[in-house]
Amino acid sequence: MVNKESGAGDFDALFGRPGRRSTGDTSLPKAAAGGLTPELNGLVRQFEDAGRGAERIARGLSERQFNWRFSSGRWSIAECFGHLNIIGSQLLPLIDAAIGDARRHAWYRQGPLRVGFVGRRLIAATEPPVRSKRRARPEHVATGDQAVDVVLPALLDLNRQFAARVRAASGLDISRPKVAAFGARVFRPNLYELLLVIAAHERRHLSQAQAVKDDPGLPRRAATAAPASPRAQR
Repeated sequence: MVNKESGAGDFDALFGRPGRRSTGDTSLPKAAAGGLTPELNGLVRQFEDAGRGAERIARGLSERQFNWRFSSGRWSIAECFGHLNIIGSQLLPLIDAAIGDARRHAWYRQGPLRVGFVGRRLIAATEPPVRSKRRARPEHVATGDQAVDVVLPALLDLNRQFAARVRAASGLDISRPKVAAFGARVFRPNLYELLLVIAAHERRHLSQAQAVKDDPGLPRRAATAAPASPRAQR
């Protein structure tokens, strides 16, 4: 069933392939030799925090609790996590393509990465608390009755993969390659904007999952809870 209150909104319309060629400064940034820039370090921390947040939410939950819904129009914790897994699996090859595009064009950068006006608005609109809610696309809605020891490890691995892509982009100007939005006529986010939106989107649905866990209607935990996945390896 499509969640009427998932809040997926504009995020689900962002994903496509790297955009047109452009030219710019090809000087290698100083941070490339000595580590990540503060901006990229911040992105890595956001994805690592998302993994830790997912673990905290899932810790000690039974399968019944993991799949419990407040009502038929609301998502369970399992569906929140599953939605993130679906979106993430679609994004990883697109992120790889955009990083490859930056490398092929020798797009390097010394200064701060760019976030445009529309990108800032989209990031802010994606962050929790949810201000507007839209239906998620059917293909982005997870199935019900999912096992916590399957869904959680997949989400932890997803966040490790995102963090690895950020590290792989060290020294590149990832504000240059564009990602074509599905059906978009005007705005296409650059890769840096997209990564920021992805991190915000994770916080959005982790906040939604936490609200389910905190709901007083959540069933009592069974005597034997489903095991949580081991912590993500760095």
